Amino acid sequence: MIADYHRQYPGFVAEVELRDDLPSGMLVSGERLLISRHTLMPRGRVHALLSHEIGVHLLTYFNGSAQGLRLFRSGLAGYEGMQEGLAVFSEYMAGGMTIGRLRLIAARVVACSAMLEGRPFAETYGMLVGEHRFGPVAAFHLTMRLYRGGGLAKDAIYLRGLLELLSHLKSGGALDPFWMGKISASHFRVMQELSLRGLLKAPVIRPAFLTHPQAQARLDKARAGLNPLDMIIS
Repeated sequence: MIADYHRQYPGFVAEVELRDDLPSGMLVSGERLLISRHTLMPRGRVHALLSHEIGVHLLTYFNGSAQGLRLFRSGLAGYEGMQEGLAVFSEYMAGGMTIGRLRLIAARVVACSAMLEGRPFAETYGMLVGEHRFGPVAAFHLTMRLYRGGGLAKDAIYLRGLLELLSHLKSGGALDPFWMGKISASHFRVMQELSLRGLLKAPVIRPAFLTHPQAQARLDKARAGLNPLDMIIS
């Protein structure tokens, strides 16, 4: 996938690092894709997750770099919610959204709320296992993500960002300005205006998941009004 993007735009020069010091999963840091050696996942989820990390996070980093201002690659104020919403939406567009994935994203919101209420680690973990039927390992990793470093509430923005994006699409909003760099929904009209005035470049690359055989049909469904539960691919 990285090689395909590089062929479209030589400036797309990303590094892949296999790491022993990360929990299971992968993440993007700048121009690097970091993959934990502990990662295990169903084969059917791989393409969707790479669309999330490479097709959104890395793509907007390099498109933002092409604008000539580092601000567009590092992110404008409040960009993270929309960035994660776009990334989760990409999983649906790539045909890889599952009930397990959506359940995990929702559980992060519930667990984050518990953390912000002051519940201790063990109580939040117990809630995920006892009330929400998560396995012990999955519940531990979910809780650990939230409580690391004294508490990190970022995991709550994935679902919120997705809902914000679906509302944007339902109201007739376009996607292309979001590919110019890391922006929030509040910057959308400004980005459109700057683009029309020739002060911003069009995205040098567009996400590959937009060319999926069913991408247009899925996008049309989102524009007609889509509930996150309707995104599950059976």
